[in-house]
Amino acid sequence: MIAAGLTVLGFFALAAAMPRHAPALLGPAGLRLPSHRLRFAGWAALLAALAACLCAPSWPLALVTWVGLLPLAAALILLGLTYDARLARGAAALGVLAVVAGLVG
Repeated sequence: MIAAGLTVLGFFALAAAMPRHAPALLGPAGLRLPSHRLRFAGWAALLAALAACLCAPSWPLALVTWVGLLPLAAALILLGLTYDARLARGAAALGVLAVVAGLVG
């Protein structure tokens, strides 16, 4: 659950680092954020998701799980950007909830 949330947050940050998507995802404040920090945060979240998966007892299965989560999270953010940016922001909020639920549970 933590890995899924971090993967969604990573792709959200990577999309928000792009000048084309920053205003839609972050609003007017998005133009003032340095894109290199968002890009770093996105890649760090994806690597943290990989680390969270590899903490499982069966690391080969966890690696396959992480590779499967990548296109699912990317598609979720992509579809949110295609139809309405609020959907992508909602997916990021669900990603935060998934990380929190995974840490609590």
